[in-house]
Amino acid sequence: MTRLDEFLWGGVRVRISGAAPEKFLNSLSEAGIECYDTEPLDEFTLLAGLRRRDLGRARSCAARSQCDIRVVRERGAPALGRRLRRRMALLAAGVICFALLAASSLFVWDIEVTGCESVSEGEVLRALAEAGARPGSFWPGWDAGAIANHVLLAVPELAWAGVSVSGSRAEVKVRERTAPPELMDVPGSVAARATGIIESMEVFSGAPLVSVGDAVAEGETLVSGSVTGASGNTRQVHASARVIARSFTELTVSAPLEAREAADAPARTRWAVAVGGRRFNFFPGSSQTPPGCGKIITEYPLAVEGVFTLPVTLLRETVAAYGPGAAGEGRAATEERLVDFLARTLERRLGDRGEVLSAEYTARESGGRLYVTVRAECREDIAGFVPAE
Repeated sequence: MTRLDEFLWGGVRVRISGAAPEKFLNSLSEAGIECYDTEPLDEFTLLAGLRRRDLGRARSCAARSQCDIRVVRERGAPALGRRLRRRMALLAAGVICFALLAASSLFVWDIEVTGCESVSEGEVLRALAEAGARPGSFWPGWDAGAIANHVLLAVPELAWAGVSVSGSRAEVKVRERTAPPELMDVPGSVAARATGIIESMEVFSGAPLVSVGDAVAEGETLVSGSVTGASGNTRQVHASARVIARSFTELTVSAPLEAREAADAPARTRWAVAVGGRRFNFFPGSSQTPPGCGKIITEYPLAVEGVFTLPVTLLRETVAAYGPGAAGEGRAATEERLVDFLARTLERRLGDRGEVLSAEYTARESGGRLYVTVRAECREDIAGFVPAE
């Protein structure tokens, strides 16, 4: 039997075992059944090849010869076809998944905005949606230039925008406008940013109205932009000065002495899935947070970054009951936290214009809250330009 015949009609490799396997081979010969590639394993066992269509008659011969016949391997096109039929569902699932991925890559399911500082990402996303660039949209139909122009018109704070798509993910890069430098030819005066006592003063342009040692109030004019020349003519200039003063600041913050903390009851976990813009819960009732509870949502998107993104996200919600109780950090820790917050607030207010010379913190309780007050003495540049009206 040739290899081609075996492939076309199918063949089997059988294991024959018995007291006299040679009687089985003689029986096959008498019955006109072709046997090939015979391989003895021992005196009671041998391997042989048969046509698949002769297997039934070969079993009868084995029974008459008091031998046992067992199929160890099937070969040929019929066996291959049976294996493929058993795997047809798997192949169909693979084809369907491939088709879904190919179709999904033509739609944008995730939009990332980069470059935002003062402008919120929400503003940019709203402008994109107005231009037709929203999750679930068909990106080959996008006009990147028209979308970028619409975003620039809708968000005037932006100077540039660019749109690019990779698979099912769109990246929108924006650049915000840079504030123009202060024009030195704009007339105006210098006023005090804060209340203080002047320690030093350098006037670069304009007419000074105060001097070192004077106490000034916040908003008071320090240097006038009206300058009178030797001829008696008055002209308006852009006043500029550096005025170092000791200023005094008082700030107060508060925090509750009792907080809502997690109760001893175990947290509940519930699952949901979001498909496109719709959500499907795997639990009864609403997805609203029950009264007196807190909720943490963890998202598991069906995506491989840089490869594909599908509009399917598995959601896990952890819901824990909360109840009133004493704050775990205690009064001392709460006071320390508020003091640290006030210190950072002072540093942020001063920036690179000054420094804190001394600070006194006091704390008091009232109405279940802890109030912390700081009275600070600072040295800072209190000069601020005010344009002329």
